[in-house]
Amino acid sequence: MDELIRQRSLAEHIVDDLERRIIARTLKPGQRIIEESLCKTFGVSRSPVREAFQILESRGFVVREPRKGISVAKITPQEAKDIYLIRAGLEGLALSLAVRKKTPALLKKLENLHAQMIQASVKENGKTYNNLNQKFHELIIIACGNQRLIQLIRNFDKQTMLYRLAIVNSPGWMMNSTKIHAALIAAIKAGDADAAERIRKNSILGQIQQFPQIFSNEEGKDEDRF
Repeated sequence: MDELIRQRSLAEHIVDDLERRIIARTLKPGQRIIEESLCKTFGVSRSPVREAFQILESRGFVVREPRKGISVAKITPQEAKDIYLIRAGLEGLALSLAVRKKTPALLKKLENLHAQMIQASVKENGKTYNNLNQKFHELIIIACGNQRLIQLIRNFDKQTMLYRLAIVNSPGWMMNSTKIHAALIAAIKAGDADAAERIRKNSILGQIQQFPQIFSNEEGKDEDRF
């Protein structure tokens, strides 16, 4: 049993490392990931590496191709849209559940973060704003109390990180985002779970409109690399 736990721990460590590198684009879409190289890098046997591949494949980060092995998944605009549609439904549900719990402490924390987000927006500090935004929605997700739902959202959150960072840096996004968060807080304060869910879902779905520009920019970067 101890060996099984150790192997699982090693696999999770490899998963975390590869996810971080894929999101940061150190590992690029379509790039092969060599099993033997990972074994040498982490000083492990093939078993935890193969388990890590299975986890990453289930989360959509890598794909397994016949005679080619494992490579970083290439996400098309349609696949990104599909991911966002699912994410909108999941986060909307989490927000609805959190509102129905009526937790005063949650509202106070969200209001405090929102005040900081407004200041970051005024200073046009995208990095700080994004960090605060992450904390804002993480609080809501945890407050829903549904562990299976929380895990699903976190998986989709990682898959959309690359595109969300591009959206955050778009002109006028932060100012508009603070208005959406103000509406969310008002709905939470009123205990209107349906309104809060609708606002969150529409906010996420609205980001899909920027995909053509984002993917166009990504294609340009790929051309520059070759």
